[in-house]
Amino acid sequence: MTLVAWAVLGLTLVYQTWGQGAIRGLPCIERLNQLHCLDRGDSYPESRIESFIDLNKALTRRMFGEFQPPGYFFDQPRVKRSSNATVGAAPTGRRHKRQSVPPPPKIEKGSKHLVDSCESKIELVTPYWAANSAGKIRAVVNTKHFPQAIHQEICKGTTTSHCGGSCMCEQKYTFHRLLAYDPDNDCKGIFIDWFLFPSCCACRCPP
Repeated sequence: MTLVAWAVLGLTLVYQTWGQGAIRGLPCIERLNQLHCLDRGDSYPESRIESFIDLNKALTRRMFGEFQPPGYFFDQPRVKRSSNATVGAAPTGRRHKRQSVPPPPKIEKGSKHLVDSCESKIELVTPYWAANSAGKIRAVVNTKHFPQAIHQEICKGTTTSHCGGSCMCEQKYTFHRLLAYDPDNDCKGIFIDWFLFPSCCACRCPP
């Protein structure tokens, strides 16, 4: 490929990326009213987040709340356990309350004689960057001890054989509470913020 061809290709890729809403220096584009990032990028404030967690372990764990997977402790490595296992004793000198590890929730697949009106695809994402309810870009806390994932169901199209005519498949959204960090203001530390993500695909018809 000639030098001119490479230049044209490069400009085309830049144009396409910005056409989808490239974000200031982040490996992200705007997609479905939220940021879609290939990775965390060089700007992710990992060291500052880890430093705040180290200084405020109890506070961060209280904010993390029920989202914390069983078996995550600051002084213990993550180990695999069966669904009915319990957390082992802490090292000498420290004691943790024993907890039973509940099995994962079961997802009912429904009747084989029924189909969804709209086709959708399922995504499980672990965001490192997201726009909050006020449109401000925040770093989402995603560390070894505080992983945060979002379950998304995204419409594959606007119509199907079961949803057509005056009806259309519409992408629905829901807000999630996530631990976040403002990369432009270290004084805020880690805080809980609201973020909008795709939730399901519904067939909507005019009244």
